[in-house]
Amino acid sequence: MNAPPFLAVLQRALRFRWAVVLAVLVPAAVVGVLAVETRADEATVVTVVGVSPESADVVSTDAVQLGLGRYSVALTSPEVLREVADDTGIDATTLDAAIDVTASQEAGNLTVRVSLPELAQATAVARAVTAQAVRIGEEDPLADAGVLADVRSEKPGLLSSPRVLELLLVLAALLAGLAVAFALEALRPRVRTGGDAAGAAGGPVLGSLPAFTTSWPRRGVAPDSEILASARSLRAGYLTTVGSVPPGPVLVVGCRAGDGASTASFLLARTLSDRGGSSLVLDLDLDRAGLSTTIGAAGHHLLGDVLAERLDLGEAVHREGDVSVLTTEPMRGVDELIDRRLPEILKQAADRYDVVLCDSAPLGVGEISEVVAAHASSAVVVVRSGTPVAHVAGTAARLQRLGVPVRGVVLNCATRAQADAPGLQSAGPEDSGADRRD
Repeated sequence: MNAPPFLAVLQRALRFRWAVVLAVLVPAAVVGVLAVETRADEATVVTVVGVSPESADVVSTDAVQLGLGRYSVALTSPEVLREVADDTGIDATTLDAAIDVTASQEAGNLTVRVSLPELAQATAVARAVTAQAVRIGEEDPLADAGVLADVRSEKPGLLSSPRVLELLLVLAALLAGLAVAFALEALRPRVRTGGDAAGAAGGPVLGSLPAFTTSWPRRGVAPDSEILASARSLRAGYLTTVGSVPPGPVLVVGCRAGDGASTASFLLARTLSDRGGSSLVLDLDLDRAGLSTTIGAAGHHLLGDVLAERLDLGEAVHREGDVSVLTTEPMRGVDELIDRRLPEILKQAADRYDVVLCDSAPLGVGEISEVVAAHASSAVVVVRSGTPVAHVAGTAARLQRLGVPVRGVVLNCATRAQADAPGLQSAGPEDSGADRRD
């Protein structure tokens, strides 16, 4: 598999992982700005001390280097720091961190740099240090020391500006947020387009369904006309797959609970019935009974009645508009009964109806869902936009292990344009079902 293009992943990270970028950017930027605003401003001054041999007879490079080494050590020794502390009133610990003595072997001098919060303090300390250097030179029989350049204030560097430093910190936080979002999108991709869903599930995109409601505040966002148009497009995509898979009951399964398998089942059955065909939807979600709960199973005969042979299939089915539905309720411990009776029930359904759709719980939620899936002839996988690709691939792998071919994919909570768009790994629009006709 080829690695997804950098720019495509970055574009998706910016579009869909912006919350991750903000989650990294905002705290890091706030901490950085506060650190800059609360730090103490420093004034830095510089002075230069020259060191030369006492006698011209011993002038040599080695003598100069030895002299510079001795003086640079002496000027930062505890004894000198204590004397400077006595002269300036600043404690020796602060002076140890504030004074920096650098030797230049080529120029033969010492650069004394002092950084303290106040310019007057820094100037006083620098002059006290140079005075100590001159005193040491007077007592030194091998070398002399003298002030070559008086104390001057050092021009602040670019990073000494609080605003520039804050800007750089914010940019660094932004880059860190982008890096995290990019890594998540690259390493843990999610289904964003039909091409993504088709590539992960191993089947063509049959259609898409819009988001019916917003998560919060909960309100309708898709008009009925758009929902029906999407359902008709789904019907068209479904009909194009006739002959590509074995005939018989079709499993409609989501990758996760709440992905919209029940909705897709019912809408597909309704639009197929609009063309004069007969459709039956069996609620085989024995974990949640989502479809039955939505349409209201109270007072209806249930799947359990048919499994227990208390009723015939025809007697238990009721009409929900133009769609025939066999409702159910959550059931436990019926694996053997399902495995024994479901094939016969599905055979009866296939003999009476043109299309039989089995609404199922996501595979892997419980063993019962895989028992149900094993008796289907093909499967339609419902993928909610934003589902991790790994979940879709996992569902496809389970179906393959059960010997159930994937008939196609329904992309839920997505526009038609998203359903027709290729995925990161797609070679062209044919992978996403873009050539589908209504």
